[in-house]
Amino acid sequence: MRLYDFARLHSSKVILGERIARAMGLVEGSQVYTTMFRYERDGVSGYEIVASSFGPENYRQICQATFHMTDSPGSCAQVSKFLADRNIDILNSVSISMIGNVTMVWKMLVDLSYYGEVAQLREEFDTLKKQKNLALANVDAMEISVSNISDRYTKGIASGSAVKVKAIRTKQKTASKIHHGSLPLSSELMANMEDVKDGALVMMVADTDAYVLSLSFLPADTKLAEFEICIPDKPGAVYSITNVLGRANVNMLSLSTRVLVFYERMTIRIVADVTQQKGGTMALMNDLSGKLSELDGHYELLSFKEMKV
Repeated sequence: MRLYDFARLHSSKVILGERIARAMGLVEGSQVYTTMFRYERDGVSGYEIVASSFGPENYRQICQATFHMTDSPGSCAQVSKFLADRNIDILNSVSISMIGNVTMVWKMLVDLSYYGEVAQLREEFDTLKKQKNLALANVDAMEISVSNISDRYTKGIASGSAVKVKAIRTKQKTASKIHHGSLPLSSELMANMEDVKDGALVMMVADTDAYVLSLSFLPADTKLAEFEICIPDKPGAVYSITNVLGRANVNMLSLSTRVLVFYERMTIRIVADVTQQKGGTMALMNDLSGKLSELDGHYELLSFKEMKV
């Protein structure tokens, strides 16, 4: 799952929207570590700042664990005690009842820095289960593996593509703090970003799989539009829409699709940079409606709005 939002860069600060801040745990007073990357392809370059509540040294022993339990009082307590007795810290986590009063799942990041190795923990758990130890009576199974979430923070994106990625080294290693809902960017980070000025449009993407927030920068005069289109649920329908938009010089920033009626209809929601589209957003909306009517099948523009940031 990914969440995105837009903001403006003001006085080296970026205001985080409540939805994206809560999803990432970047709330008032949170400490934030940042790393920076420069991307280049075919002579075009851009910068990304990756923000995380985990520092570089914290990633070393972070693992991903999933516990399967009975949905009954005390189950979460048994898991918590099993980990606490071994000096294992629970970090970001979420538990959810799958079937009421039957089964639930608890997914979490855990820190094994003061414990040892994953194999050792797995062996201890299996031994207790074979012994039918009452301490884990409500816990059915544990899945655990070393986390690779540090890759996003240390290596950036675009792995395996033609994009050149360069990590920008900075001297400042201390964490910043979220203050009044804003993420401050250090003067060192700002100095390294060529052509990024005050007032620049900031696209924020929350990568909930890696627990990082990505910040990329667009020119201050960028024009955004968001629209939703009903399309047939058939092969080639998404191509028809993306082809129409590409020919109209519309640069898509986000695209999501959802099936409404299987094999009948679905929706496609798009957030796009329409700066290069001649005639403005109203002309684009009219042009898009006309192009949709020419396609084979039921295509309908459900909503269209210009996004003000």
